[in-house]
Amino acid sequence: MSLTFTMAPEIRRAFFVLAGVIAMVMLVWAARFDPMPPAEFSFQNGTDPKTLDPHRATGQPESRIIFNVFAGLLQALPMGEPDPDTGVQPMGAQPAIAKSYQVSPDGKTYTFQLREDAVWSDGVPITSADFVWSWTRMLHPETLCQYGFQLYSLPHAEAYNTGEVTIGDRVEVELWDRPGDVPGGDSDINNFPRGTMRYGTLKDIIKPDEPELPETMAADDRDRKLARWKEDWVFRIELASESEDGEVNWDDVVGTQDYCRHPLTSQAATEDTQATHGVLIAFNKLGAVRAPNDHTFIVQLNAPVPYFPDLLAYYPTFALPKHCIEEHGVPMWTKAENIVCNGPYKVGARLLRDRVRLVKNEKYFDADEVAIETIDAMSTESGNTALNMYETGQIDWVYDPPSLLLDELRDRDDFIPAPMLSVYFYRINTTRPPMNDVRVRRALAMAINRDQIVSQITKAGQIPAYTLVPPGIAGYESPPGFKPDINEAKRLLSEAGFPGGRGFPKVTILYNTQSMHRAIAEVIQQQLLNTLNIKVELQNMEWGSYLDKVDQLNYDIARAGWVGDFADPTTFLDLWVTDGAQNSTGWGNENFDQLLKDAAEAGGEPDKRMKLLSQAEAIWIEEMPVIPMYFYVSKNLVKPYVEGFSPTPQDRHPFHLLRLRKDAK
Repeated sequence: MSLTFTMAPEIRRAFFVLAGVIAMVMLVWAARFDPMPPAEFSFQNGTDPKTLDPHRATGQPESRIIFNVFAGLLQALPMGEPDPDTGVQPMGAQPAIAKSYQVSPDGKTYTFQLREDAVWSDGVPITSADFVWSWTRMLHPETLCQYGFQLYSLPHAEAYNTGEVTIGDRVEVELWDRPGDVPGGDSDINNFPRGTMRYGTLKDIIKPDEPELPETMAADDRDRKLARWKEDWVFRIELASESEDGEVNWDDVVGTQDYCRHPLTSQAATEDTQATHGVLIAFNKLGAVRAPNDHTFIVQLNAPVPYFPDLLAYYPTFALPKHCIEEHGVPMWTKAENIVCNGPYKVGARLLRDRVRLVKNEKYFDADEVAIETIDAMSTESGNTALNMYETGQIDWVYDPPSLLLDELRDRDDFIPAPMLSVYFYRINTTRPPMNDVRVRRALAMAINRDQIVSQITKAGQIPAYTLVPPGIAGYESPPGFKPDINEAKRLLSEAGFPGGRGFPKVTILYNTQSMHRAIAEVIQQQLLNTLNIKVELQNMEWGSYLDKVDQLNYDIARAGWVGDFADPTTFLDLWVTDGAQNSTGWGNENFDQLLKDAAEAGGEPDKRMKLLSQAEAIWIEEMPVIPMYFYVSKNLVKPYVEGFSPTPQDRHPFHLLRLRKDAK
């Protein structure tokens, strides 16, 4: 039996109206995904960048873009002739927003003269005050910049970054009145300090009774309880007067006031206690950074830092647009429609899992020398996909071609391999048993056959690593590294309570999604099973989630790599200071930390400094919080019509130096 349904006229009209609306919505939705016209130059960028905020970024997918859309006082550019054997082009710090600078005879004072014609991409002038603000933001604890340690050579920078204050310090106080702050409640954390600022001398810290915490409490819970207790501290400040131009007269006391993060609930607070976002040492008012006029920026150091100019060519120290960040907040200021830049390019579009479109910044101070109008950073993780796109003319540069094809690619003219100042390694979460036992960590390190990895997996001439610092840094020699030794690995594992691997818990190797990382992890998984009878699971995650798990110490073993920010051992050693933002292993060693501090103070004595750094690396090798695997080589495929592309120690390639021949594509 069949049924026939007759639609009433009013329902029929409503149906057609609804169908029309749905059709229009589908057309608009489809239009969002219409392919963009190709850029003049496109390259494989791996995964989507997690952020374009230079103070929050950490990875290569981010840095390849940030280096080209933001500019600092100095920039890393080619210097001298390429190495005749490797073809590697040396890079050095050269003028950018600063047209020149002078260094005092003692090496501790840098005076930069800024370009008068430097402006942001929206036309707002760039001034020395932008650098004072940007460096203060970089160091502010709420910014969570993982590179804050790079400015610890400045007076008070470390104390400001870590939030440490002591009685007698000259401090800043930010009142609880940012836009969006709720009295007695939630904080607006989306803007770098915009509350009313007060300055004065810390006279006292009144603390409520410290909470009694059972010894059995988990370390994370203990830390949270203590952190919450510290938020109930009351800080008594002798307030100082401030002139109209922002200068603080520290000796002119205008009153005394108590401040507390939670004055409504703190047992140490009174009804006169005012709410504050925090009490910090007054870093930017104590002479470390000064802006005597719009085009002069002065930096004071505690001791000479041989590589300081190179730090200023690294993106965390670049100027950021205060007016844009304060208008849009974090992270909205980095959206393509909001972001304001000062580099040779600006952000034209960000398409999720597709690309970041860069467009020439016509307001860049050297815009006449920027030849390529549009560039696409393609979110292509797969080496096979990237190679296919390269061979079909969709992209012009591949940085990570598939390892299985390297033997074939090696003889091609467009394949450019070169040694790099970088290391591939596995982080170890030293807070988790049994990884908290150094014998276990050393056993794992000794049992891994790196020769198999570089000969059968990576295949591009990588060098097995048994130390942390890559070779090739002038004046530095690493201490003797550990040696692969399966018998010693078995002995150490047995001594740690796991003879023949018996009783060893299953651990997981975490890696971000990419075929090379998976292949390496699979080989190590098999090696550890064969040699130590240890079972290992593998877990891959997309880039952002992987970074979050590592930062939160929510892993056992995690794949990682580090490209040196500059040619000095500290760019590798500073990562592992106790509680360092880049550490993410839970490991710390007081002697290691002290040697790095001693080396920083010996900046004017190069030989002594390098010996101290070598001693620090020896401690790191002995403790093995990280398992080094190999020292990288770059393996770029670049179209023959791309000019100005040379291998560099950090595999950086300033886009404004690239040219496309007229017969391109």
